[in-house]
Amino acid sequence: MARSYFLCFILFISSISFGQPTDTITYSIVNSGNIKGFDKYWKYSDGSFGEWYQYNDRGRGDSMRMVFREDEQGFPTYLSASGKDYMKNDVFEEFSLGNGKAKWKNNAEDEQRDVKEKLFYSGLKANGGHLVKALRANGNKLKMLPYGEIHLTELEKHVVASGPEQKSIWLVQIDGFGLTPSYSWIDENNMDFASVSEWNSSILKGFEKNIDELLAIQKKYQTSFFNQLASTLAQEADKDILIRAVTIFNAVDASIIKNKDVLIHNGVIQKIAVGNSIEKGASFVIDGKGKTILPGLWDMHVHFTDNTDGILHMAAGVTHVRDMGNSEILLDRIKQIAEGRIIGPRVEIMSGFIDGAGPFAAPTGVLINNIEEGKKAISNYAAKGYQQIKFYSSIKPEWVKPLIDDAKQHHLRVAGHIPAFMTATEAINAGYDEVTHMNMLVLNFFGDTVDTRSPLRFSLPAQKAATLDLHGAAMRQFIQLLKDKNITVDPTLAVFEEMFTARDKQVSEMFKSTVGHFPLQWQRNIKAGGGGLPVPQGMDEVYRQSFDVFLKITKLLYDNGIRIVPGTDGLAGFTLHRELELYVKAGIPSNKVLQLATYGTATYTGKEKEYGSIQEGKLADIILVEGNPVEDITNLHRTKLIITQGKIYDPAKLYRAISITPFN
Repeated sequence: MARSYFLCFILFISSISFGQPTDTITYSIVNSGNIKGFDKYWKYSDGSFGEWYQYNDRGRGDSMRMVFREDEQGFPTYLSASGKDYMKNDVFEEFSLGNGKAKWKNNAEDEQRDVKEKLFYSGLKANGGHLVKALRANGNKLKMLPYGEIHLTELEKHVVASGPEQKSIWLVQIDGFGLTPSYSWIDENNMDFASVSEWNSSILKGFEKNIDELLAIQKKYQTSFFNQLASTLAQEADKDILIRAVTIFNAVDASIIKNKDVLIHNGVIQKIAVGNSIEKGASFVIDGKGKTILPGLWDMHVHFTDNTDGILHMAAGVTHVRDMGNSEILLDRIKQIAEGRIIGPRVEIMSGFIDGAGPFAAPTGVLINNIEEGKKAISNYAAKGYQQIKFYSSIKPEWVKPLIDDAKQHHLRVAGHIPAFMTATEAINAGYDEVTHMNMLVLNFFGDTVDTRSPLRFSLPAQKAATLDLHGAAMRQFIQLLKDKNITVDPTLAVFEEMFTARDKQVSEMFKSTVGHFPLQWQRNIKAGGGGLPVPQGMDEVYRQSFDVFLKITKLLYDNGIRIVPGTDGLAGFTLHRELELYVKAGIPSNKVLQLATYGTATYTGKEKEYGSIQEGKLADIILVEGNPVEDITNLHRTKLIITQGKIYDPAKLYRAISITPFN
């Protein structure tokens, strides 16, 4: 069925009738253990198929209907689909195949092509046909339309039970869709049974309790894949490494030091001297001419839910992260990184995620119904080594101060969203240490009656931020409060650039310089554009102006000495580069931006004695970049070498391992 493409490939569906339907098959969409939607599938009496998919994620989420027809091997021959995407934009997909011609149309494309061989159409917004059936009928290999090729490998048979009902199912691996292999569970009729992950899963209704069982089996293969990459792509840094005649970014004072030799011995920076002056022989000698070394970058807002993220971070020179909310699987991922079994940055800070139970509750963390449950969650997080608590939007305002007081007794900092029906000023006065996301600051100026549990927390700033007086009394008072309370801000500007300015048929600013490096299927989706907030008629320019205000507020924070920590909440690696570019666009000097992402964050987390700067005696946690990122911050894409955690990584090899073309 269409969901063989896994949830990320399916977007919607249409209400055309082709005769009376037969029995409906229903799948549950499960997010962190909670059912958040459904996927219903049926066959009409004329042989066509219908599907209805609906997902609710805190007021966002897809709602799609589809009808399709297929040939005897499961290849789609007709598709008509329409509905809403995750952000509630209207979307559609149409496809037909006949007389040797394929035609397709969607929000971004209107194309046709002569077809002389078997090709399986991969929709931009929706998919029809039965993918696994078609694969098995064609030697487990398919050519895709408009381009690409995929391969299927059958991994393991398993018998799953729900009460008296038992089903034989098979785990299959499909290569060619994404950066790393995809996995799916199918039944004896080549129908989907489940697609499971740590975050989102789809499974045949009635078998929801079997998700963990299937995930445990699946993870054996996923872990083996990433273990293999770690064993082949990481080189031990236990020999002397000499980088000759290189430019150093001195993150302590944000200055540039030219023509230096840097000698690394057993993972420690042993000596820094004038270029070409160190005579000691080294096992690994690097010509640093025309290159710059910097401390490893920090991303202070990630949700480290997939091992692919670790590779993306590392290839981009991100060697340290702060996790802002996750399941306790994160603890195992941290252990695997420390043991060298998977590739990934050091997780310096773990945030214990707490939200109030209810219809808009967060998809992860602990959901509470009262203050006592919140205190218990805080105590449990502290016992497990978490360093910070993150509150979310459904926390009741009257809970905030007592929970913060309790967190402080456990020596935990408090950050997060501003709860609904509360202002940032009130949260800060209650004891917040840090505010997460720029929209949460902007909402401060629109009162405490806004229900920010819903997408209103995005649409209201998009429509109203442009009206703010950035130099008026209210803004001055708020900035002074931030200074007086020593508040830190995690703006995640790149998220809002996408939300406010992404448009159909336009490559977003986020990907303009990198789109050509991704696999073809990714390029197609990126070039299609879209994915931002629905823009009411006549408000296109207002949304763009509101994002410009976000940039101006960021500069205002910087000018007033408010600590900014660069974080992303987006695609690992690439989004941090864009976040830093946006700080420069906002008017912060590039050398100071690089300082924020290195020494500034190391100092903020209390790690500056080990990390954050290139100095003798410090651990070798460095990235080597072609060119000078102070002169052009986009040079961060051109990272040539990473040394961290006693390992050496070649970004080109890391990128190639996940189907991304390296940067020259």
